[in-house]
Amino acid sequence: MLGAVDNWVPLQESHDAFFCVVDLHALTLPWDPKTLRERVLQMSALLLARGIDPDRAVLFVQSHVPAHSELSWLLMCVARMGELRRMIQFREKSKGQGEAVGAGLFTYPVLQAADVLLYQARGVPVGEDQKQHVELMRDLAQRFNALLGETFVVPEPWIQARGARVLALDNPAEKMSKSAPREASKILLVDSPDAIARKIRSAVTDSGREVRAGEDKPALTNLLTIFSLVSGESIAELEARFSGMGYGDFKKALAEAVIANLHDTQQRYLELMADPGELLRLLVIGADKARDVAETTMAEVRSAVGLGPRI
Repeated sequence: MLGAVDNWVPLQESHDAFFCVVDLHALTLPWDPKTLRERVLQMSALLLARGIDPDRAVLFVQSHVPAHSELSWLLMCVARMGELRRMIQFREKSKGQGEAVGAGLFTYPVLQAADVLLYQARGVPVGEDQKQHVELMRDLAQRFNALLGETFVVPEPWIQARGARVLALDNPAEKMSKSAPREASKILLVDSPDAIARKIRSAVTDSGREVRAGEDKPALTNLLTIFSLVSGESIAELEARFSGMGYGDFKKALAEAVIANLHDTQQRYLELMADPGELLRLLVIGADKARDVAETTMAEVRSAVGLGPRI
């Protein structure tokens, strides 16, 4: 999340930016109804605390804009089983489940496409692992336009070189994910300083003692990437800074840098969570703005497919 959100924040200055807390997507895996609402508020607070500005961007909760579900169904009717079956994340998350895999996990990339196409987005800031999903969005938009007339802007993936792919601390062959069950694999924006230091101390490293990036050092490359994200120093500068030093000193400095970087974010997060009324007020404003745009798109979509205006 760190690399993603820090890449999103500058877009508020130059684009009409929409940021959606995807609570419907959360239902594709087992969930606890009692905690779902709390998690939505926590994610909203984290985005605001990290720099998403409701005066410059639109921040809202997915399920608060019913057009997401409606457009998802209409796009489902032009999607193809084969293209959904090829989605890498579906194949990875459904391993071992066979016919027991949830249909939502299979079809959620179509809902993801609706999340973007509703707002006629020209660009989607994503990590490398999400590029295939943007390609599906493009395919669905182009197919819909060809079948039913020009309706959707065909979006492009915007992949930032910096922080495009942060890997798991305990396995640099995997992406770092907040949904991963292994606590030691990830740093959360709300982790305490002690938890951050502990996770970084236990992060896997490569053979040898040299602190440098390279194809033969995937673990150190990942840790250097994180250090670069939180400190603003380039990887080359960090390699020079820690030349001749061991992994222990490097990890200690990395932990201190992460803790310092997250300090203000965590303080603002606590303030927001202490005032849920204000947080909900901001989300209501965002949902109203999002619905205005979404309904304009849906009027065009309903006309194109032959449903006509709502009565």
